[in-house]
Amino acid sequence: MTIMTRLAIAASAAALIGSPALAQQAGQPTAINGQVQLGDVFSSMTVVAPNNARSAVSSSIAAGNSVSGANLTGGLRARSTQEMSGAGFSWAEVQAGNAREITAVSTAQGNTGEVQVEGGDLDLVASQTSGPKDMYSGARVNAGNAQTLTAVSSAAQNNAATGATNGDLNVDLTQRASGSSYAITDVDARRTGTTLAGATATGNTYGSTSETSTVNARYNQTSTGAQILASTDVYQNRGHDVVASSTAAGNSASVDNKWGYAEIRGRQANDSAVNSETRVQLATWSGTASLSSHGVGNTSLVTNVGSDLAVDVSQTNNGYVGSDAVFTGSTSDGGAVVLNSTAIGNAFTGYVCSQCGDAAVSGAVRQVNAGNVSSTGSITANGNSQIAGSATAIGNSASFITTTRP
Repeated sequence: MTIMTRLAIAASAAALIGSPALAQQAGQPTAINGQVQLGDVFSSMTVVAPNNARSAVSSSIAAGNSVSGANLTGGLRARSTQEMSGAGFSWAEVQAGNAREITAVSTAQGNTGEVQVEGGDLDLVASQTSGPKDMYSGARVNAGNAQTLTAVSSAAQNNAATGATNGDLNVDLTQRASGSSYAITDVDARRTGTTLAGATATGNTYGSTSETSTVNARYNQTSTGAQILASTDVYQNRGHDVVASSTAAGNSASVDNKWGYAEIRGRQANDSAVNSETRVQLATWSGTASLSSHGVGNTSLVTNVGSDLAVDVSQTNNGYVGSDAVFTGSTSDGGAVVLNSTAIGNAFTGYVCSQCGDAAVSGAVRQVNAGNVSSTGSITANGNSQIAGSATAIGNSASFITTTRP
């Protein structure tokens, strides 16, 4: 029976760095992790390709504390404490002429932790504390012509992920963020076949996936930093399919289970101002220009397939939540524009899908929103184009969904 511990950063494009094992004992292994980072972390990568290139890729990762543990042949008992008091800065840039593929990915995180088991139970107690300094992630592309262009930035004070297959999942997670998070993505290009640009900023993030597992997940998230900002800007002379999205959240939790009973207890409190911005300007375009901007104070998404789901979730948002999306286009060669802007103080979704039809979602959700919520959108498009835009602002949103269709 083996345990592998490795440094890991969960970015839009995955990165994984190996490290020695934490611990191993007879029977169920035990892993104990304690990390304290007092100073700042800084990473920057700039790629310059002025002439024709097959590909130009820039990747940058900055993390105060990072830990990852896995037992792929059994269970694991893990205890982890992470404290980050410094600032984080990550920058990824590509300056290119003509290229087939251009990619810039930037990730900045105060604390990140990941644990996974297969064929055994996971028992995790973890805490992550980050702040009061800020996390900043920037991705920039300045290019001529490209077949595929990708630019993604992500910033989080705390990020945790758990997974279990064929074993119970028991998690008790505490996350505290007192600094701001900024994710900024900027694209300037002459012409592209496909453009994908995005920015994601959060105070605290928790994600869990499990299968053939009984789940007892508890998470407590608090974000008190001044601001959570995600911003995406795209400016092109010509584009075909262009996708630009921004997501900002004070606290975010997602728990997905299949084929086992799941019990979820979540506590989320956000005092940070949350802002999401997406702006796209195309001189001419064809295909579809798709814009989305999503800002939320607290969000919990809990899903279960094949068995009952019990929830006990409390959400309190005191911060301002804003979302804005803007599209400007001069002419269109049969292109379409789809724009969506959404701002929510507190959001919860509980979803159960059962083939036998007798499983359901039940429990209690308590939501209190004291912050202002604003959602705006704007489309200016000349030429023959299909145009669709929506803006939604909601103080509290809770959905309980049960279906018999997988």
